[in-house]
Amino acid sequence: MYQLMKVKADLRQASEKVISKIAQRDLLRQQKEAARNRLEAAESELRDFDLVQILLQQTSEYARQQAKTQIEEVVTSALSVVFGKDYRFIVNIEVKANQPVAEYFLESEGVTTQLKPPDYDRGGGVADVVSLALKLAVGELSGIRGPLFLDEVGKHVSQEFAQNVAFFLKEFSSKFNRQICLITHNPVLAEIGDVSLQVRQIGGKSKVEAL
Repeated sequence: MYQLMKVKADLRQASEKVISKIAQRDLLRQQKEAARNRLEAAESELRDFDLVQILLQQTSEYARQQAKTQIEEVVTSALSVVFGKDYRFIVNIEVKANQPVAEYFLESEGVTTQLKPPDYDRGGGVADVVSLALKLAVGELSGIRGPLFLDEVGKHVSQEFAQNVAFFLKEFSSKFNRQICLITHNPVLAEIGDVSLQVRQIGGKSKVEAL
C-alpha cells in the first residue's frame, strides 16, 4: 500500500512539473511573439523617420523649411486630435557632413523631449500616431498623386482613442483631397470609410462583403 501511495505521489509531482514546464514554454512563446511584434513595429517606424530624412536631403533650403513647417503641422494636428492634449511636434534641422539631418522633439504640458526612433517609451501609442502622421505628411510633400494605402495604422493606440484616429484620418482625407485605402482589423477605423468591405474566409475561400 505504501509503495502504491508513493508511486501515486511521484506521478502527481511529475505531472505538476510537466504542467509547470508547459506553462513556462507557453509564456516564453508569448514573450517571443510580443518581442517580434515590437521589432516589426519599430522597424516600420524607423522607415517612416528615414523617409523624412531622405525628403529633406533631396530638397533646397527653402523647400526644406516649407517641408519642416508642413510636417510639424500635420503631426501636431494628429497628436492633438487623437489625444486631446496640447501637443507640439518640432523638427530641428542641422547640417552635418554637408547633409541636412532632422531631429524630432515633442512638447507637451511645458515639457520638451527628444524622440529617437524607434521610441516606444511613451505610452498610449504616441509614437504610433507620430509614425502615421509622418507617412501622411511625406505622402503630401512627395508630390505623388493618387490614393494612399495604409496597413493596420494605430495598432499601438489605446482603444479609447481609436475613434479619434478615425476622425483624424477622415479630416486629413477631406482637407488634402486625398483618397485613403485602409486595411484594418479595428471595426472603429473600418466604419469611417465611404466604402467599407469585409473579407472573411469561409471554407478556405475569401468572401467579400459590404459593411
